[in-house]
Amino acid sequence: MELRSVLVLGLGEVGRAMYEIISESNKYNTYGYDTDPSRTIHKLDEIPVPIDIIHICYPYRDEESFISISTNYIKRFRPRLVIIDSTVAVGTTETLYRKTNTLIVHSPIRGKHPYLKEHIRFWTKYIGPINNEAGKLAKEYFESLGLKVKVLSSPRETELGKLLETTYRALLIAWWQEMHRIAHYLGVNFLEAIDIVIDTHKVLRDRPIYYPDYIGGHCLIPNAKILLKKYRSKFIEAILESNEYRKEEKQKENILREIEIMKRIAEEFINKDYYRSFSKNR
Repeated sequence: MELRSVLVLGLGEVGRAMYEIISESNKYNTYGYDTDPSRTIHKLDEIPVPIDIIHICYPYRDEESFISISTNYIKRFRPRLVIIDSTVAVGTTETLYRKTNTLIVHSPIRGKHPYLKEHIRFWTKYIGPINNEAGKLAKEYFESLGLKVKVLSSPRETELGKLLETTYRALLIAWWQEMHRIAHYLGVNFLEAIDIVIDTHKVLRDRPIYYPDYIGGHCLIPNAKILLKKYRSKFIEAILESNEYRKEEKQKENILREIEIMKRIAEEFINKDYYRSFSKNR
């Protein structure tokens, strides 16, 4: 059976980007719904039933509510395929499958605002299928949108892979917070001491340069907390603890000044061509 209709549920940054990619392909009747009236494109009663594909793009707060909300949408729209784009805890996709007996894959989003749509098109779209049939359908669908695709063994690999990728970055930033903290405790000029690390990285490229700011946003820290609920890790606990300290430490003028200097240094190591190319295409 040919797939013709797609519904994107949740029209925040992720959902809006996916909606636009699907719409711009001109291959599917595309619908978008959000519980926020200022975001939604269609009303629920304007969306046909059954729908062929559902993209789940609303945030994961906790497993119980995510499964409950998703189950209700699946029962209402009776999709042939469900794609979870949201970052979720390991095992979530399998739980939803047991509740609904619907073909499901997990396919995490990779990218950063304001270039999220361009980033989705740039990066490989990983697929974690509940079974071979779901994987085949999702692969064909994403390829029809012009995306690069890689199918993994199951949703557990994509669920964990996404959490590991973001938590890895959070861990690196937290270590920069701690290095900054150590220097101040010992009365050492941080910017001079850290220059040895920077100079080594210029040659070996194996010591990523970050800056010791507070980790905000709705990705790194929330994802670390999701992973911590499934696996008790002293490393993740250290990330969260360090980040809370940093929030308080930023109230000091000298700390804030050094963070800003280090930020300018770190920006020298950003792949500017990567971001510049997307900027030109907007």
